[in-house]
Amino acid sequence: MRFSSVGRTYEAFSTAQTVEKQTNRALSNGKPTVVEFYADWCEVCRELAPDVYKVEQQYKDRVNFVMLNVDNTKWEQELDEFGVEGIPHFAFLDGNGNEEGNVVGKLPKKYFLENVDALASGKPSIPHARVVGQYSNAEARKVHQVTDPRSHG
Repeated sequence: MRFSSVGRTYEAFSTAQTVEKQTNRALSNGKPTVVEFYADWCEVCRELAPDVYKVEQQYKDRVNFVMLNVDNTKWEQELDEFGVEGIPHFAFLDGNGNEEGNVVGKLPKKYFLENVDALASGKPSIPHARVVGQYSNAEARKVHQVTDPRSHG
C-alpha cells in the first residue's frame, strides 16, 4: 500500500513486523540512520515531505531512512525512548545506533540536509542537534484500538 503527500510517496507497510524487520536491519548494518516519526494527518509532515524525500534520495546509499507512524501503537516504546512530543520528529543516529540529536517540526531544509550530511560523512556530531520548530502535537494521535475484531469503528 502506498500513499502520496505533496510529492513524496510513503510506503505503508502491510504489517508492523515488516517495519520492525526493516528498522532492525537499518540499526544493525553499520550505517547511520534517520528515524522520522510522522502521521498521515500531520500538516507539517506533509509540507516537509518533498524536501525530506530529496535529501533521502541523495543520501540513501550512505544513510538509512526509517519512518514510524505515531498512530501505530507498535511504536509506543520508540516514542518514549526518543521523547517524541511533536511531529515530525527526526532522530539522527550514528552507525552504532547512538542518537546524535534530533530535530522537531518545521525548520529550514538546510538544517536537515546539514545533519544528514554530517552523519553520512562520519562527523563526530551533527550541527543542529536539538532544534525545535513549528510542529504538530503528537498527543493528538489518532490511535485506534479495536476491542472487537468485527468492529469497523
